[in-house]
Amino acid sequence: MSTFNPESEFERQSRERERSRESKESRESFEMDEQAEAAAAMERADLIVKDVKSTKNQMKNIVMNMHAVKQQIKQLRQQLQLADSDDSSSLQQDQKRVDELKEKIAEYQKEIIAMRGDLIREQTEELLTQGFVGDAGAEAERLIDRMIGDVESE
Repeated sequence: MSTFNPESEFERQSRERERSRESKESRESFEMDEQAEAAAAMERADLIVKDVKSTKNQMKNIVMNMHAVKQQIKQLRQQLQLADSDDSSSLQQDQKRVDELKEKIAEYQKEIIAMRGDLIREQTEELLTQGFVGDAGAEAERLIDRMIGDVESE
């Protein structure tokens, strides 16, 4: 014999609504987490690209300054009639810094290449979200390869 208890029915419905709301929040949270990961990956790639460009500019400036210093030292040695040798400690420090920057650039390039698959996947999702018409995967691959090419060529 079943007895109808309105209070327990109300509690059951309340629990079901609560579970439904929690499930919906969980799905929304998961979607936000995926979007956050995509944004973080793209942001990291952008930061790496900017850092590579900045590092290369630093290196270029150091090399130009080294060349100018070498020329000035050479001129001074000629004026003072000293032997011509490039043993200046500041030049050695500059060369060491250039070598360190080259290593840093190489590491960044390796990191970008290692991230390629993830970046293409995230870019594809972004293109689809923006309503891209056409082969989003191919377009994403083209964009990411161009970005990687820019980093490697500079």
